[in-house]
Amino acid sequence: MNLAIDIGNSRIKWARFDHKDVIESGMTPESDLNALMSLITFHAEDDITISSVIQLSSDFASFCQSKNALMINSSTPVPIVNKYSSPTTLGIDRLCAAIGAKSLFPGSPVLSIDIGTCIKYEFITANGEYEGGNISPGLQMRFASLNNYTSKLPALKPEKINGPIGRSTNDALRLGVQQGMMFEIQAMIETMQTLHPNLKTVGTGGDLPFFVNELKTHIFADLLLVLRGINEIYLHNS
Repeated sequence: MNLAIDIGNSRIKWARFDHKDVIESGMTPESDLNALMSLITFHAEDDITISSVIQLSSDFASFCQSKNALMINSSTPVPIVNKYSSPTTLGIDRLCAAIGAKSLFPGSPVLSIDIGTCIKYEFITANGEYEGGNISPGLQMRFASLNNYTSKLPALKPEKINGPIGRSTNDALRLGVQQGMMFEIQAMIETMQTLHPNLKTVGTGGDLPFFVNELKTHIFADLLLVLRGINEIYLHNS
């Protein structure tokens, strides 16, 4: 059994895998490493594989080392060819998302879209070559930026409203952010489909449910995509 752990900027997600099958999964609302250490201790018989996008404390790193955890970094062997020009700066979560998406559609070119704190697009060819991707601000970041960089625009939260034109400032802000994101995502999918006609698209991330039914193109949704990629790296190194 492998306990795969994805330590993100705002939450920790985990899943236990029996080979490629998910047995159970969960998350903590914030990066609570004490809760994570309790989880690891509770599943003491499992192998442990960790991806983190934050700098971990020396105490937590020592704890993971004592548990023989596989800490994924840019030197870890992976089951794809990484053609990124600066692999040491590539976010491990981005690489794991690409590998997770490729595991779902091994014979096709795949675009993964992670809609969370940022929107992260990753492309991997039919031959299993990771070529890179794009990063843009996510939903909360866009709303916060409009409030932080202006003197009068209010701080808003996402809310479904009908467009395309906002008839109040609040509606204009919401449509500008939400509709703008949807247009961006849709255009990216269509551009990549033009370049790669057999493209499969996989979506993930905490804000995916807000958009997935609004897109014109059907995409495969997998909220455990990064964890699936972490598990694939574990299997590759076992």
